[in-house]
Parts: sequence; C-alpha cells; structure tokens
Amino acid sequence: MATTSSIESAKAAEAAGSGDAAGPAGLAVAGQAKARARAVAWPAWEVVALAAVTGLGLVLRVSSYAQAPPFLDNADELNWAWGGLNLILRHDAYTWSYFSAYPMHTTISAYGTTFPMVHHWLDHPPLFSLVVGGWLWLLGVRDMLAVTPEQVRVLPVAFSTLTIPLSYLVGRRALGRLPALCGVALLATAPGAVLLGRVTEAESLLAVLLLAAALACARIVDGPAGRRWALLLLGCCVVAPLLKVPGLAVAGICAVVLAAAGRWRLAAAAAAAGTLALHLFALYGALVDWPLFLSVQAEQASRRTGMMAGLAFIADPSGVNRRLEDGWWLLGWLGLAVIAARGRRPAPLLVAWPAIAYAAVMMLVAGETEVGQYGWYRIIVYPEVYLAAGWLAWEAVSRRSPALVMALLVLGGATATNWWLGGPTASWVPSPVLFCVLVAVVVGPTILATWRGGDPLVQRAAMAVAGATLAVLVLGNAIESLRLDLIYARL
Repeated sequence: MATTSSIESAKAAEAAGSGDAAGPAGLAVAGQAKARARAVAWPAWEVVALAAVTGLGLVLRVSSYAQAPPFLDNADELNWAWGGLNLILRHDAYTWSYFSAYPMHTTISAYGTTFPMVHHWLDHPPLFSLVVGGWLWLLGVRDMLAVTPEQVRVLPVAFSTLTIPLSYLVGRRALGRLPALCGVALLATAPGAVLLGRVTEAESLLAVLLLAAALACARIVDGPAGRRWALLLLGCCVVAPLLKVPGLAVAGICAVVLAAAGRWRLAAAAAAAGTLALHLFALYGALVDWPLFLSVQAEQASRRTGMMAGLAFIADPSGVNRRLEDGWWLLGWLGLAVIAARGRRPAPLLVAWPAIAYAAVMMLVAGETEVGQYGWYRIIVYPEVYLAAGWLAWEAVSRRSPALVMALLVLGGATATNWWLGGPTASWVPSPVLFCVLVAVVVGPTILATWRGGDPLVQRAAMAVAGATLAVLVLGNAIESLRLDLIYARL
C-alpha cells in the first residue's frame, strides 16, 4: 500500500539531498526513499483491476439480493431489524426470541410465520440492532411489520462489498499484489461469499472491523504510525463486542499480533478495550433488567454442547439453513495451514492467525448444531480465508505444481462448474472420460513442466494453462452467483 509516510519520507529525503550540506549521504538517503516510494506505489493497472473486481462484487451481490436467500430462511434479519427499530421508536427492544429465560412471550403472525415476541430483548448487545433499526428509520419505516428484505439487506451488501478493497489492502501487505488480487476475485465472485454477503447479520460489519483493525496493526508494527492508527485499532476493539459478543475475538486477535511484534502496551490496550465493551454490555443489561440479563446470557452459554464446533465451523456447508457447498472455503483453509507453516511475515499473523483464532472462538462459545446450520458465522473471516484460497490458487499458477493445480480443480473447480455447466436446476455430472480429459489438459502441462524444468517455453505454457484455468473458474463463479435465486431455491 502506498503509505503517506513513505511518500513524505521520499520528498523529505529529496529536499535534504538537494542542500549543499547533505552531500552524497543525503543523495543516497533520497535515492533509498524514492526507491521505497516506488516499491509501494500503485500502478494504474492495479487501481483499475481492484476497482473492476470491487464493482463486479457489488453487481453480483445486488443481483436478486432480495430473493436469495429467501427472507424467512434466516429470521435473524427480522430479529435485528425489529429490535433496533422498536428500541428507537419505543425505547424497548421488542422483537422475537425463543429463549425460555424470558418470563413471558406474546405471539404475532407476520410474513407467514408466528414469532414469539419478548420485551427488553437481551440476547445480544444492542449496537448492531441499532445500526439496522437506524437505517430503517432513515428510510422512513415506522411499522415493524413493513420491513422488507430490500430495505435491510442494503447494509450487508454494502459491508461485504467494502471488504473487497479492504481485503486487498491486507493481502497486498501480507501476500503480494497478484495473490491478493486472486483472493479478492474469489471473494467477489464465489457463490458462498456472494450469498452470505447479503445476509443481515452482525458478522457482516464485524468482518469490516476485523480488516480495519488488521490494517491498523500492520501500520503500527511497521513503524511510527501516529495516534490515529492506534485510535482506529482501539475503536474497532471496543465496537466489535458491542455488535455481537464473539466480536471480542477482534481484540484478542489484535492483541496477539501486537504482542508478537513487541508492542506490549498497545496489545494490553487492545485487550482492555475488548474487556471494556463486555462491561458496557453488562451495564446496558443492568439498566434494562439485571436478573433477566443474567438469565438470558446463561441460556445463551448453555447452547454449547461439546468441543466440535470449531470443526463444524470449518468443515460444514456454508448456506443459510440449507446446504450450499463451498469448495473455495475449504481450499482457503488448506492455504491458511500452508501460510501458517511456512509463510513469510506478516502473512501468518495478518491472514492465517485471525481465521484460525476465530475458529477457536467458535469452539469455545458456539453450539455444534448452530455452527453447522448457520453459515453466516463464517462471514467475519471470509476475507482471510478467501485471501488464502487466492494465494494457493496463485501458487498453483506460478509454481506450476501438479498437486496444487489438482487441489484447485477438486475444490474450487467443483464449486465453480457444478451449477454453471449443469444449469441452475441440475448438478453437472461429467462422464469419467470427459473428466479425465479435462484433468489431462489442465494438469498435463504442469507435469511436463516439472519434468522439463529447464525449458522456458514449457514453463510459460504450463503457467498460461493454469492461469487460464483459474480465469475460467472465476468466470464460473460469477455465472453461478448471478443465478443464486434459482440455485438456492432447489437446495
């Protein structure tokens, strides 16, 4: 990323070098600063590519965004909307909850479903419901039964689209330009990421905060960063748990990154900021109804039934109460493991550590059935996982590795071609002969390149075939994401 400090240092060094007193030493410093500024500068093609990928991601998320997933497949969208809107209009977070800790439920029928309504809803901190309710209030909504998916899903579409350039900024620092561009291309187009990028859940905003906090950490670790980066970091750490309690992971993740860089005071401040947020939530509960708050939180904690939620978080499908298989997600976890094992700094801390740490959070606080059923739990770390998938995909292209290209086909290729080549109403089931031919066409050049390692022509041909394969898979992602309303209806 072209940082202001880099450019300013180049200018300052150039100015110093132009003085008579600076001499050759000043000129040398100026040359080094100029070289650093050029190294981090953004060429025109990079800006255009990122803008194009971000625009494509927005188009795919807006396409049929009210139909896929169906509105009542995830009633949490109404839960957040009603709670926030009623908190603004009636000063009472009146919304639905199935928890038995509430002393009384009343029922209302709406949208073809019966909802058990409670007063003084305390299932989660109030901030995200206020964000959603505030947005509805700005749109002129004053009746909670008038809420529509077109209204509430504007926010997650905006948040998930914003994660695309933010993910690139993180990936560019940690992985390099081309791997990061591959990662955000997958994040922008993959059916799982597009589908969950429309769901009104706190994780959609938590993903933005985690990326912003990671960028702040990276800037702080790089050197003198100024107070604004520390304030951004601490602000993210305070706000995240007030959106949803698992958002405390943002503070924990950042504290570890800073501690690993020897920034102990800021690491402690980040942890303290997250703890402060939990105390603020408790204070809110005390002001509303302290005994009820304790009962609700105790029932919330009781949904954890074992230690397998972390595995379910990684291995289960990524749909919303339906099974949407996502091979890119699994490819990303393979990439995270490789990055953590042998990646160069800062990739292990900025990309691998957040996703792996959040899986541990799910293991500790979530119930196995909920994690497997509710794909939106994954939204917060989709950027990191897809960056890792893009990095592994670029490794397959640049290294011309038969094993990596095969992994790209088996996981990403299956995801991107299933509904594209089969159509939105049927899976694609190629004949074994056709499948073997496709594998030979794609993997064969990389095998030849491995055998004829010294032949530049063979190496370039293998890289071209692998790159074309990745481009075709991204195209398949986009086509499937445009058809999500038809695909998801038959799952």
